[in-house]
Amino acid sequence: MRKNWPYFIVASFLNTLLVTATFIEFKLRGLAVVDWPTASVVPAWYNVDPFQFAGGMFVLSFLLIVVIVTIKNLVTRVVTKLKLFNESLGKQFAMDSASPIEA
Repeated sequence: MRKNWPYFIVASFLNTLLVTATFIEFKLRGLAVVDWPTASVVPAWYNVDPFQFAGGMFVLSFLLIVVIVTIKNLVTRVVTKLKLFNESLGKQFAMDSASPIEA
């Protein structure tokens, strides 16, 4: 997982650019909808600093990518250990069934 850090950072950065640009385009500039308030009556949630928003998106996407990769690695390790355990049980069963049974 140590060799994947540059990929995580680049993926987080690209996701940040995509989400921030979309948010700025549709929320801060506004859509051309008749029922939306005019520029003089802008609600407080429109006053979002794009740099803080981008920073938050970078941190969230980075953590999400790290969590997904960690869960994938954990599941892979558990499945590998279960397969090895199953194979060892199969070998043990084969050795037990090959030995003569004393009555």
